Amino acid sequence: MQSRLVSAVEWWKKNRRWVCSLICYNGEFSQMWLEAGSELSFKVNPGRYCVGYATTSSRASAPQVALEPWKAYEPCRVRAPITKGYKCSSCSQADTVLPCLICDGVKCLAEPGRQRSCKDATAYVYMASFGPTFVKVGVARQSRIPHRWIEQGANLAKRIMMGNGMDVRRFEATIHKSLNVLSGLRTSMKVDTMWKAQTKKETFALANMEEQIRQRFPDFPAYHEALQDLSPIYALPSLNRQPLKVKIKKNQQITGTVMGAKGALLLLRVNGLPHFLNLKHLVGRKITLNTVEGTGSQRVLDEF
Repeated sequence: MQSRLVSAVEWWKKNRRWVCSLICYNGEFSQMWLEAGSELSFKVNPGRYCVGYATTSSRASAPQVALEPWKAYEPCRVRAPITKGYKCSSCSQADTVLPCLICDGVKCLAEPGRQRSCKDATAYVYMASFGPTFVKVGVARQSRIPHRWIEQGANLAKRIMMGNGMDVRRFEATIHKSLNVLSGLRTSMKVDTMWKAQTKKETFALANMEEQIRQRFPDFPAYHEALQDLSPIYALPSLNRQPLKVKIKKNQQITGTVMGAKGALLLLRVNGLPHFLNLKHLVGRKITLNTVEGTGSQRVLDEF
């Protein structure tokens, strides 16, 4: 079978359920659904390659894949080999989404159309919990709730402030600087949330952080909503031990049964034992799918 370049890890709704997937490219984009109970078997090929860039859907060249109403993927035109990151220098410069990811709300570096869209958008500062001691503060547009929380693998989350795109970036940067809260988590922190039971301490930690933020920044525009429990979305099985790590290396064969996923972490049963695979470590690599023998196997690859 032909190899496919893994371009991104995405969560999307399939049959009204949130399902983790890989976006792959080989002349055209395809989507590998990683549904619980499906059999997965592939080989990791040598080398790493540029995954291309994101652009506004109105500027995408058909038949490229539209991820959201405003965003689409374009493949790297030269399929450039890379040694670090996910993009070659040319694709990094062409990426219209990247300036938004690094924005601090002070100076906008996006193209004029994106700047106008950002100023007219409704966006939020949110808090998300990844365990009793790990509370993250981030930002998301209205259209990205709860998608943003699910793709990160959060247990609990809620919005606490609102404004336009620039406003919330500025609020977020101020909160991080003043209260030293998390802006991201290491993989090891997220692995614990795959097998350790959720406790009331998480709710208390979020409430405590929210109170600190409100007291410190009483003039920031507050947004009030109930805390959202995201755990049922992942539907992970109960485990009595930490899953083992699947390390990604060239020419590696990976075969197992999908048990579930949380954020970018895939839970696999390999030789009867639970293992986790960080799907982001596959991005930029080419994989070759193997034929899985036996009954009960599900088709995992769909063309866009």
